[in-house]
Amino acid sequence: MAGFEMKQHVPGRKKSRLLYSDIHRYDYKDAQHWMEKQVYLALGTLLLGAAALGIDACPMEGFDAKGLDAELDLHRQGFSSTVLVALGYRSEQDFNAGLPKSRLSQDKIFTDL
Repeated sequence: MAGFEMKQHVPGRKKSRLLYSDIHRYDYKDAQHWMEKQVYLALGTLLLGAAALGIDACPMEGFDAKGLDAELDLHRQGFSSTVLVALGYRSEQDFNAGLPKSRLSQDKIFTDL
């Protein structure tokens, strides 16, 4: 019975998703920008999840998106690339991991309200 109940909610979920995407596509006319923001929300979750599992992650922009899209035939599938993420484990001999990092102080980043 639970499977049947789930199936009857599928049209409603699809309608809800289309509502948001259509607002950005037809009303705001910022669909590409909105979809990129959705990708970055998912990216944040991926990076947090990887860190929680002890997996190193490095998000990357500045790559040849057209070349990658062509190589992976993304346009035919209705997709385009936005960001890349390398996932893995650093080498025990990674000299860079132990070097001091340049970071802003917490008082420059956070504001107490």
